[in-house]
Amino acid sequence: MYAIMSVLSPITPMSAITINQRRSLELPEIITGLLAMVIALWEACFAGFLTGETEKELFRESSHLMLCGVVWVNTLIVFIHFCTELVRRQRFSKFLLIQLLTGVVASFIFSGGIFTFMLSERTYQLSILLSFFLGGYAVITISAMVRERKRYGKKITHSRWSPAVIFFSTMLTIVLLSTLVLLTPGSTRVPISFSDAFFTCASAISITGLTTIDISNTFTPLGKLVILANIQVGALGVMTFSYFVLLMVGKRLALRERLAISELLDQQGVNIIPLLIKAVIFITFTVEIIGAALLYLLWDGAPGVPQDMLPFRCCFHAISAFCNAGITLFSNNMAEAAVVQDKAVQTVMMLLTLAGTLGFPVYLELMTRLRNRLMRKRNPVRISTNTWLVLRVTIMVMFFGSLGLFVLSLVEPSPHADSTVFNLWESLWNTIGRSAGFNLSDISSYGPVYQTFLCLLMFVGGNPAGTGGGVYAPLFALCVMEVWRVLRGQHDLELHKRRIARTTVERAMATVVLSVIWIVGSTMVLMLLEPGIARTGNGLFNLLFIEVSAFTTTGYSLFNPGELSDFAKYFLCLNMLFGRVGMFTFMLIFIKQKEPSPIRYPETRLPLS
Repeated sequence: MYAIMSVLSPITPMSAITINQRRSLELPEIITGLLAMVIALWEACFAGFLTGETEKELFRESSHLMLCGVVWVNTLIVFIHFCTELVRRQRFSKFLLIQLLTGVVASFIFSGGIFTFMLSERTYQLSILLSFFLGGYAVITISAMVRERKRYGKKITHSRWSPAVIFFSTMLTIVLLSTLVLLTPGSTRVPISFSDAFFTCASAISITGLTTIDISNTFTPLGKLVILANIQVGALGVMTFSYFVLLMVGKRLALRERLAISELLDQQGVNIIPLLIKAVIFITFTVEIIGAALLYLLWDGAPGVPQDMLPFRCCFHAISAFCNAGITLFSNNMAEAAVVQDKAVQTVMMLLTLAGTLGFPVYLELMTRLRNRLMRKRNPVRISTNTWLVLRVTIMVMFFGSLGLFVLSLVEPSPHADSTVFNLWESLWNTIGRSAGFNLSDISSYGPVYQTFLCLLMFVGGNPAGTGGGVYAPLFALCVMEVWRVLRGQHDLELHKRRIARTTVERAMATVVLSVIWIVGSTMVLMLLEPGIARTGNGLFNLLFIEVSAFTTTGYSLFNPGELSDFAKYFLCLNMLFGRVGMFTFMLIFIKQKEPSPIRYPETRLPLS
């Protein structure tokens, strides 16, 4: 009470507010928020689903009553905190306002459940979900306090870890925590093994799409929500989302944080990083909401499409498509009878997949030029070389990839040899989804040349700073153009009336070469782990195909990955995580780059032919 009264003391300037005064309300807010998240996690994973009681009885359980009290106290503390900030700053905080509104809605739902004046089918699940949000706000507050202490404290500590190490370790931590949640009775309808749960979470957070079990029939809504959260976090990146929250609450990014994001997104300037982070979140949520709305209009009342939890189903597929995850809630992926002939749904999914592969810097530049046009400001005459290259390479890969798959589907035996239109449509579908993994038919039923060409398209992948996988099409194009430059004897690689930096070309060549070496070596390891599959007729190519699919985070497979041993599954999980980080970035985890030496030795030549 003394702490609360000290904060509500007469109005003082913002500069006079000490850290201790602010933390007098932040500390109980954090404690109640974390308690709400822990109890809600217990409720979702164990209490409500183990008892099998009705919803009215679930609201009267001791653990749920405790959760209600914690949420009410947390809302009261946030209300006092909000009023204090409003009085002292003469303006409200967006962060506290959202937290307050979430707490008020959660308190109202809890009151309706306890006193039985508001009960519906999803009231219990919604109360649990809102409690998770309150816990998330507590975690964000903790991160902001730690960041404030590093900046304004007496001892400023700098992390010695590279952004790649932080990104990879964060993903691995989220995978382990999500695996533990999926192993609880509240997440699955039937018990699953640790290896299957770990494989599912690793595939989701690396936006790969390989699955060893049926997602639709195995997991409950809680399990599907965990998988969906992993997909969204894996596509955006934990660091990107965390820094976006800090920007929204009025915190400025330090230079080292801008450098970390710049290194992960491979951007040269650090000044555009805050704008790029906001553009990433805005574009992602806008496109996903539009895609979910279109899918809802197409699936509402559609025969063969389950209508229970239809909004969640639409959101799941829209997020999975934009993030190029390749995971669906249909047992046969997009080859399900209800959607395999629905061209409208497939068109929406292709557009969402294509939108995710373009890359966020391209969107940022196009949005900036559009804003300048609307405000009647003068735009640069030329677009950037990156946007120019991405758009042209994307169109070329779509055209030649679709044409090549279509011709091969006619030359080789295919499951739809009698339907030229479907072969053409599926060729376009597989080309656009080369980094997503949605399949309209069984890929193993096609000929070996078709599968090899599709494997090459998976290796090429999408574009940098997007949700696609692979070595990225612009990097692959730079390697091809570099070989052509050497054959022609030119001194520099010129593109779009610009000379491409040697460091960029060297990094592209190193990425492709290291990726090929890694894929070949990993395939040999899979052959040692799976001698039974390797000794079959097409076993070698099947293992090579799934290795390329895992490393390029695609999701296509010529056999069920559930047939693999546990060691092979864990090895593929590492491949998926490494592929999401990027081969060149992953190698920098183990190799420390040296400063350029001022000493240069005399040049010599070696015989090459």
